[in-house]
Amino acid sequence: MTLLERINQYTPVKPTPPPQQNRLLAPLVGVGGFVMAAADDFVAVNFTQGRLLAALGHTVTGSAPLRLASFVQQFEQIILRAIPIVALISLVVGAIITQQTILQLRNFGATILVVDLAAILMFREIGVLLAAIMVAGRSGSAITAEIGSMRIREEFDALRVMGVDPYQALMLPRTLVLIIGLPLLAFIGSMAGLAGAILVAKAYGNIPIDVFILRLRDAMSMTSLSVGLIKAPFMGLLVALLAAVEGMKVRGSSESLGRRTTSSVVKSIFVVIVADGLFAIFFAAIGF
Repeated sequence: MTLLERINQYTPVKPTPPPQQNRLLAPLVGVGGFVMAAADDFVAVNFTQGRLLAALGHTVTGSAPLRLASFVQQFEQIILRAIPIVALISLVVGAIITQQTILQLRNFGATILVVDLAAILMFREIGVLLAAIMVAGRSGSAITAEIGSMRIREEFDALRVMGVDPYQALMLPRTLVLIIGLPLLAFIGSMAGLAGAILVAKAYGNIPIDVFILRLRDAMSMTSLSVGLIKAPFMGLLVALLAAVEGMKVRGSSESLGRRTTSSVVKSIFVVIVADGLFAIFFAAIGF
């Protein structure tokens, strides 16, 4: 039997059509998928947090020293190089908020109160929130891409074969940098936002700079400063955990790497904003 005769005798098998999804149930399926993905992320974040706490415990006890060179390099990359963009964005946002506030307060003849609002907003909310969002978009994505690339090249497996804990060697320095450095970025962002407020108050509200500063001394309090500095380390930890979790999910292709990097940015910004809202509710409840 020739090959052509065998081909003529062959009966093609029709592929099975994919199951049709009920359109009425599609929203429920979507919500269920979102809940399952959120539950998986919650478990993965707690697992990563546990591994990092174990690595920190090894460092404190001296059984596995912190890689100081990596810490300094990451501090320069993540924090110091982010200062110009964080300061610029905070300056612009501070100017915009002040300009809009002056336009509203002018109707009540209370333009000078813009100083009080600027001091409270910059140090309690805007400064730390902008710094955390910028770090999540700039450095969280970089950490995810770096870890994902190492996953593709199987460098994590190579480290484990050599007896090196990847969480101890790679993730702990980056996490400590975010926890320690984000309060510094938040403070610089708050000061830049106040600088923008001073310029706009002078231009739109005819408030002299010396009057603004004198009023700022009365309006500014250690409580407002402390609120921002307390929130910043927690936001840095959240960005580090989500970046690590998304990086560990990368599976063997550049498409997966790009998808996880985008997911890291979106989730980090969302979680940072939610955390800021929860902190605001908590501090309001305790009167702080």
